[in-house]
Amino acid sequence: MSSQGLVQHLIYGIQHLRQLTIKQRIIIAVVLLAIMVGVIGFFVYYSFNNVLSKLHSIEIIDDVNIAFLEMRKAEKNYFLYKDLNALKELAELGRKNQEAMLSSKSYVMPILQQPGRRDYDRLLEVLRKYLSLAERANVVSPQDFEEEFRSLGQELSSVSEQLLKQERETVSRIINFNVVMLIASLGIIFIIQLILWHYFFGLLIDELNIMDRLIKKVSEGRFHEVAVQTISPHNEIEIAIKAISEMARKLEKREDEILQAGKLASLGVLISGVAHELGNPLNNISMMAQAYLGLYDMLGDEEKKNFMGDIYTQTERIRKIVENLLDFSRQKKQELQETNLREIVQVSLALVSNHLKLAEVKQHVDILENLPRVLVDVSQIEQVLVNLFINAIQAMPEGGDLFVSAGYDPQSEFLTLEVRDTGVGIKKDILSKIFDPFFTTKSTKGTGLGLSVSYGIIRQHHGDITVESEEGKGTKFLIKLPSIKEKGTANAKKDSRGG
Repeated sequence: MSSQGLVQHLIYGIQHLRQLTIKQRIIIAVVLLAIMVGVIGFFVYYSFNNVLSKLHSIEIIDDVNIAFLEMRKAEKNYFLYKDLNALKELAELGRKNQEAMLSSKSYVMPILQQPGRRDYDRLLEVLRKYLSLAERANVVSPQDFEEEFRSLGQELSSVSEQLLKQERETVSRIINFNVVMLIASLGIIFIIQLILWHYFFGLLIDELNIMDRLIKKVSEGRFHEVAVQTISPHNEIEIAIKAISEMARKLEKREDEILQAGKLASLGVLISGVAHELGNPLNNISMMAQAYLGLYDMLGDEEKKNFMGDIYTQTERIRKIVENLLDFSRQKKQELQETNLREIVQVSLALVSNHLKLAEVKQHVDILENLPRVLVDVSQIEQVLVNLFINAIQAMPEGGDLFVSAGYDPQSEFLTLEVRDTGVGIKKDILSKIFDPFFTTKSTKGTGLGLSVSYGIIRQHHGDITVESEEGKGTKFLIKLPSIKEKGTANAKKDSRGG
């Protein structure tokens, strides 16, 4: 197979791995690890068994070597002292050593290397001759066989020592080789582990990270980003991710419905105030129309134009009010646009202006000039502010002050918008629940959606909204929205207006 074909097969295999289920991946990983552990275990067992066998053969050869040294000692005593007992001792040691070597031959020979086998056979042959000469010592004078006897004894000693040295060197080489092979095997296992980690567990971690990001987006109310996530399910995690995406689509739909319900709830309160505001221009139009009809024949052209101009002005006033209400109530997808926070505050205050007048609440606006711009859905932020303003007005049934201020925190690069009232405040035991859906302090007059929807909108804009309140002293809401970075910075010049 060519290198190009091997690469193609490898790429195909990796792509196929991505389609395996978690169960299949775990089974494959466990089987591979079991095979590797089995191979290493067999190698370690074989290596140590081989070393033990070699050590056992060394013990046998060492015993043979020691026996030869004892025989040489008896040989020396015989030639020095002409002691026949020493010769008998030598023969007895030699026979025992010969028997031991012959009985161990079947065990030792397969373990020894080829030179060692020759040396072992050579020892047996020399030992046979050595013992044969020792048995002839009773009938032959020592001078006739001393030289040959000593030569055979020396050969026994040298060959046994050489054999012992060879085996020790062989054991040393085997141990070194086994250590190198063990290290190499561990290195291969480590590489295979890295491959398993990358192509098995690494893929799982990547998929879990995707799921983690999606869950965080859901918790932040960014359902649309999750809903558009397209995944073809191949394993359990991807199926779960697909389920999260599907859930996000449903939540997005429910959020739109709740958002609209919150708008309608706020709109119902607004209409009660706007009805009074619409009454004034309608009365003016009615009176001017009656006067115009009654005085038509007596009016000149210029006066007729003035009547029509006044009527047009009043109808434009009505149109503007209705247009603002329609813009506020219209259900639509989030549309982000770059805008100025000051304009949003002004439009939101205009929507509740008649409520402020009827409730005898004075507005105090304090907004820094040259604030960085924000990227928001204007309609949604207006909805949040209108809801906060209405809540503040309802918290001041006997009139009070509404403070609206905006600034910029250069360290966090967030714009801060503060809405504070001097109303009745909120009890401490329920303060932590006011952002919960359907929680309300207004009994049957409220839906419990306003602040919950407001919280979701701000979080969806990657911002934050918090509340501080003291019963009997008022409530303060603090909204933080990320700014669009600009070269200029906000200065400390303020625009203060009283209402």
